[in-house]
Amino acid sequence: MQAKATFTGRSRRRAANPWVKAGDGIARAVITLGGIGTIVAVLGVGVFLLVVAAPLFKGATGALHGVAGCAATRVAALGTDESGALAWVLDAAGDGQGGVTVVGLADGVPLLERAAAETGLAGCTAVRVPPGGLLGAVGYGDGSFRTARLGLETSYQPAEELPDSERPRRVGDAVRAAGSIVVRAEGDRFSRVALVTEVGPPPAEPLGGPIVDVDVVPLAGGPLVVAVDEAGRVRVETITAKRNMRTGKTTSTPRGVSLTPPDGFRARFVRVSILGDQLFLVAADGRGLRYVIRDLATPVLMEAFAAAEPGAEVTAVERLFGGATLAVGDSAGRVRVLFAARADDAAGGAATPPAADGLRMVAARSFAPRVAAGGQQPVVAIAASPRSRLLAVSDAAGRVRLVQSTAGRHVFEAATGVAAMPEPRTLAISPGETRLLAAGDGGIAAWSIDVGYPEVSVSTLLTPVWYENYSAPSHAWETTGHEAFESKFGLVPLIFGTIKATLYSMLFATPIAILAAIYASQFMHPAWKARVKPTIEMMASLPSVVLGFMAGLVFAPVIERAVMPALTAFFVVPATILLGAHLWQFLPAGWRTRRPGARLAAVAFGAVPLGIALSVAAAPAVERLLFGGDVDAWLDGRGGSGFGGWVLAGLPFAALAAVTVVGRFVNPWLRHASGGWSQRRSAAAALAAFSAGLVLTLVFAAAFAVFLDALRLDTRGGILGTYVQRNALVVAVGMSFAIIPLIFTIADDALSSVPEHLRSASLGAGATPWQTAIRVIVPAAASGLFSAVMIGLGRAVGETMIVLMAAGNTPLVSWNLFNGFQTLSAAIATELPEAARGSAHYRVLFLAALTLFAITFVVNTVAELVRQRFRRRSYEL
Repeated sequence: MQAKATFTGRSRRRAANPWVKAGDGIARAVITLGGIGTIVAVLGVGVFLLVVAAPLFKGATGALHGVAGCAATRVAALGTDESGALAWVLDAAGDGQGGVTVVGLADGVPLLERAAAETGLAGCTAVRVPPGGLLGAVGYGDGSFRTARLGLETSYQPAEELPDSERPRRVGDAVRAAGSIVVRAEGDRFSRVALVTEVGPPPAEPLGGPIVDVDVVPLAGGPLVVAVDEAGRVRVETITAKRNMRTGKTTSTPRGVSLTPPDGFRARFVRVSILGDQLFLVAADGRGLRYVIRDLATPVLMEAFAAAEPGAEVTAVERLFGGATLAVGDSAGRVRVLFAARADDAAGGAATPPAADGLRMVAARSFAPRVAAGGQQPVVAIAASPRSRLLAVSDAAGRVRLVQSTAGRHVFEAATGVAAMPEPRTLAISPGETRLLAAGDGGIAAWSIDVGYPEVSVSTLLTPVWYENYSAPSHAWETTGHEAFESKFGLVPLIFGTIKATLYSMLFATPIAILAAIYASQFMHPAWKARVKPTIEMMASLPSVVLGFMAGLVFAPVIERAVMPALTAFFVVPATILLGAHLWQFLPAGWRTRRPGARLAAVAFGAVPLGIALSVAAAPAVERLLFGGDVDAWLDGRGGSGFGGWVLAGLPFAALAAVTVVGRFVNPWLRHASGGWSQRRSAAAALAAFSAGLVLTLVFAAAFAVFLDALRLDTRGGILGTYVQRNALVVAVGMSFAIIPLIFTIADDALSSVPEHLRSASLGAGATPWQTAIRVIVPAAASGLFSAVMIGLGRAVGETMIVLMAAGNTPLVSWNLFNGFQTLSAAIATELPEAARGSAHYRVLFLAALTLFAITFVVNTVAELVRQRFRRRSYEL
């Protein structure tokens, strides 16, 4: 068999071994499959993150579950059990014939009925049972009011204890059994539901007329109840219950105070904050009053506010879940969301000055009316969800809708035209937010709803939102804590923290790594390089948790105790190294040639320690000159002008300007004039030019600082501010131990791989080694240097443990070098194990992971495009 011809035209002398061919084929297949598998795996991760996060943006759905007939002539209260299978209705008929009825929503059949006379609710004129519990308040026509336990109480029922006659056949069905109701849940699980109608003792002092509105909140010492009568008189009482341990008898002691609003103000609605410290009175004409009732004996009127738009009447008021936010519906069909905000917000303007407690009622959001063929209709009823900031709203035209207060958007609009319920006067949302109930005169309509994740939207994720207890709209990430009732899922603080950590870390590590690579590849003796480079590369093997531990527990306290020396060292140490380089030129040329490795020792054991010592020595003088002798107080905003901060901020730019001036005007003259000078004289001239550059840098920085300080600008509140122990500076120092080895190794390889003929040609043309390195070697290796920087950037973007342990994990949006932050990766690592599977928090964390994935993908794509451009430019070299 004749051998095949090669590319030279000659035949091969030997044929390839079949085993070699097989090995090549297997290797090619494995490499191909490995590459394809890697791409598929990376894309699979992105798809998985997208699938988990996508339901956040799915809209709410709902369908009419059923309509139940109801004999109630005046529905005063409405609620459901925990499963949403039952509804209870309180009929406050004026003839005393009303009562409480429990209806099965699956078939609309009444299951339990309890007359008003049996419950103590006969003659009630106002009833309120806040969502999420059984505690309520009842007002009567004689001016009295009482606390009550009203609603459906659920307990687990073992299946083996139920006879067949009391077992519902289908999921959601309910059966009456021995004065209670048995409900079947999914699987073979049952719950027993009992109707609770317990009325508490009468008040210490009733009001003078029929009660028109009541409210109640549970406190540690007993419930706090407030009532208003038709004349606008208000009574606030707290009821303390004590139980005798010997007799088992409980004694209730009411105490309270009667309020007389200012002349001309006639309260129609009363609401109290969930903590029982604030009382809100709202009149039908839209005016409102806010009282502080921390000391119940001496309530203090804090401010008057506008609860409704001018010209509109208030028709409904509801307190939202968890806090002191009010939802106010008016005759124009609008719903406004109001709460007391801190007075440092400028949104309210001078027309609404703060109250004595520093707060001011603001309308954070407003929901426009739903205009239909019948035009705008007044809001009839508002109901709050017992688990979130979801609201149900109905109007006089029979329209029922769901809105989300935090997101400020409409979630769902129920189908209208239900014949059995021409005008829904009372609304309720089930505890699980799976049922929406609307009761009118003669009927109850129930919708099965899936609201999804209404608190999450593109707006809440990426734009400022005005949260309760915040002074202004802001970006916030807060998923746990004392304000968990209104979760804050703003991704901007996490994205900003990721960018901040990456930027400061790269600014600190990149110059050190690149300059070290240039020195190691172009100037260091091969024997020293063989020792130094592996040592630096070993730093990359340090675990992130160790680096984070060192940064958070070792570096952070040291830097905190030496803030001023650390700031001074950023500028003094580089200047000392450059000074040492100039002084090195004064040594005899023969001695320097015979001992080239001594330069490294001189820098490592001479210039750097000397620079640190000079920084420590100069720090007190610099602190007195720039910061009035106390840098911590200056950073905290206590005294001093912005001059010192602008000097620090302007020094890098002033140094660049000085280098440009010296390089353009001084160095050309020196090169021309020093042709016949001795080596020592040339070194002295170079040292003089360097000294002039230092002086020029200080002059430029001072002029820059004086100019900006004259404009009343300040770095405090920007790149500088109050010092926190775990901050961006500590992260930059700690992260450098992880980034520098990566950048240094790849940059050194790129610089060392530049063809030797380029270096030789430059040196042969008369260029100095430094000129050759900067003007020939670095441009030729630009592609590799850029790749090194981008790999370091990728490590910084995805770093978790160092940031988690050294940055304080505080989601702030501030460029302050001395405060903390929280990154996307840190939030995912700390919160994902505690997030309930399938919850909004859980899916938002996956969205954060998808955001991090997208950031990395975009950065790497741009980096590759730039790298290819560098490669094309240097290809012909």
